Amino acid sequence: MTPALTDRAALWPVLPALPVSWEALPQEGVTLPDGTHLRCNDAPDGTLYLNLTLHESEDFQELLDGRGDYTDEELEDPYAVIDQRWQEASEVMQTLIAQAAQVLGEPAQTDSTGQVSWSLPDRTISLGLFQADRDCPLEVCLWLLLPGLSPRILEL
Repeated sequence: MTPALTDRAALWPVLPALPVSWEALPQEGVTLPDGTHLRCNDAPDGTLYLNLTLHESEDFQELLDGRGDYTDEELEDPYAVIDQRWQEASEVMQTLIAQAAQVLGEPAQTDSTGQVSWSLPDRTISLGLFQADRDCPLEVCLWLLLPGLSPRILEL
């Protein structure tokens, strides 16, 4: 389960000041003072980045298989459920963007997928919706990247 959005307002002032050495990024990631943990990952090209899932839906495998903890109506129209989860995630995303904008200003970039980015001299902070495959959970993710990069450029 992902933390409540109200718990995320404190995240935004920390991100620009977080000491990050891109040449020596710890493989175990970085833990913020409030206990939030940013995972360290490798992009397909080997570029290191930090990320955090801020919101996550359920896995849709059972729903698409016609089973699980769903009503008969939901099982009859699983794509309506998935559409509803996309709507919920979009609303979460808008709330997070508004919280971030209070600290970081308006996003410097918004791409065609709805990902937004704030470009800082030593890092890029990006937010976006992510779903690895149609049966996978829908996530609202935060990425902390090298300056000038985006999740799309890194094929995340």
